[in-house]
Amino acid sequence: MVYESDGPLTLLRFERWADAEGLVHAVASRPFNYAPHRGTDRERARDARRGLCEKLGLSFERITAPAQVMGAEVLPVLPDDVGRGRDGRASAIPFVDGLVCEIPGVPLLLLSADCPLIAVHDPDRPAVGAVHASWQGTLAGGAGNLVARMVRAFGSDPARLLAGIAPSAGPCCYEVGPEVRRIAETRWAEADRFVPERGDRYVFDLWSANRAQLIDAGLQSDNIECASQCTICDEHFWSHRRQGADAGRTALIIALRP
Repeated sequence: MVYESDGPLTLLRFERWADAEGLVHAVASRPFNYAPHRGTDRERARDARRGLCEKLGLSFERITAPAQVMGAEVLPVLPDDVGRGRDGRASAIPFVDGLVCEIPGVPLLLLSADCPLIAVHDPDRPAVGAVHASWQGTLAGGAGNLVARMVRAFGSDPARLLAGIAPSAGPCCYEVGPEVRRIAETRWAEADRFVPERGDRYVFDLWSANRAQLIDAGLQSDNIECASQCTICDEHFWSHRRQGADAGRTALIIALRP
């Protein structure tokens, strides 16, 4: 990813998208916490969101966010949805972990402290979308649902979509128990590939699993950029596994330029 620093604020952008016409996107993490409901300095999260929008030339008032319930549902943003979730989870669009949008100037904001955040951009429509792919959401096919929603809502051609997988827990560190592997075996023929055994535990390769879902949904392999940065290893990022209840939340923000 491409890094840009402005004082304490560091933004990361997917390399292939850095100069994309009509698209605004960034991943922003520590020292700022972007979740008003969790972690250190949560009372300043609203101001952190406002500052991020000012930096990107976007409207804070139009931030729109899903509630992120560890599921796999994805909805299109309707005009009446704009601004839901701006101030926090209580007002976010309920029961969903992903959103797609063709309305210019609407920043989609998703949060993570280890879970992959996956963004897609349709340069032809144009339209954007993003999903929070927790381990539950990954097993339930959230990345595939994101692509399917882009196709149904906007007529997107999956082969033309660009996708990015933001920094998240990596296969180097993300251990899970046998109960997760058991579920994976009911969902995937390649459970051994995505949730391999390591001693008496298992490792969940969220990056490979979500990349495979995107390819199965019709994306070209070369159009998928994975940050391949582990939030558990890298202390530049918030990590629930590493920090527990003190962990704030990293933000992914993506919008069509107003």
